[in-house]
Amino acid sequence: MNFLPIVLMNVILVVITVLLAVANKLLLSYGRCRITLKKGSESESFEVEGGGNLLTCLNEHKVEISSSCGGKGSCGYCKVQVASGGGQILPTETLFMNRQEIRDGMRLACQVKVKNDIEISIPDFLAVVRQMVLGRKFDSSKRWRVTVK
Repeated sequence: MNFLPIVLMNVILVVITVLLAVANKLLLSYGRCRITLKKGSESESFEVEGGGNLLTCLNEHKVEISSSCGGKGSCGYCKVQVASGGGQILPTETLFMNRQEIRDGMRLACQVKVKNDIEISIPDFLAVVRQMVLGRKFDSSKRWRVTVK
């Protein structure tokens, strides 16, 4: 058997994959972005490397947001209110939001990509769950991770 075509195709695929990875690093660099977090009357800021999702950036800086799906956009628990810098709401997020939450700038932290400076506030977790129950967007089969401080 002649394996040359198979080997050649694999080499081509590896080269394309490497080129795409390099292009992604060089062309899609968002640089350093500042996340400003407001909790009540308190405010804190920190810088992150742009390009990641908001949930990951918050977790890296010890800001705990409930997320039973691990940031896959399937539970709707990681809601934050984005005051500026979050971009447009995605169709994957609207499944978990009612009209009022959309108007108020609520987003799923796992779906917001940090591309520039962003200003957010974190709502009370029980208020998020209450809104989900009232809007019939609550799935009781999801596991919960609750942190009490």
